Amino acid sequence: MKMKIAALFAIPITVSLFAQSAGPTMKAIVVHQFGGPEVLKLEDVPKPEPKEDEILVKVISAGVNSFDGGLRSGKWAKVFKIDLPWIPGYDIAGTVEKVGGKVTRFKVGDPVYALISLLGGGGYAEYAIAKQDQVAPKPATISFTEAAGVPSVALTGAEICRPNVSAGSSALSSGERV
Repeated sequence: MKMKIAALFAIPITVSLFAQSAGPTMKAIVVHQFGGPEVLKLEDVPKPEPKEDEILVKVISAGVNSFDGGLRSGKWAKVFKIDLPWIPGYDIAGTVEKVGGKVTRFKVGDPVYALISLLGGGGYAEYAIAKQDQVAPKPATISFTEAAGVPSVALTGAEICRPNVSAGSSALSSGERV
């Protein structure tokens, strides 16, 4: 019985020391093993710091796509070189929290949306890092939730249309491979 009590006290002390030594933290959904939705865990993780060419976005909304599930399950993990632990999420909308010294198109407080790096992910968190060319100003006419649903879908539409559609023609994306 004494060992069980000691173990209960040792775990919180270790976790608390780790959180203190890591600097500022944030909440994020973290995957430690591939699998179904049950592997998604809400945790405290270190808050990212933008490099010179990066933007720190305070995430207000994050889009959820079938692609996220494919990576989480492990189906495409090798192709996209996903290392665990990993924070999923690629479509985000929020406000600029901080900019690196080489960022020229955005300033703190700007409402934005972004398709962040497929190699990094990180959108299922309170804060996410994006390169300047992955970010666009959020239109005032749409909400943050609507904006977070745009990036991957817009990219898919653009990729479909680029080689197959010319001026004056139409295209339909049904979600099926042809």
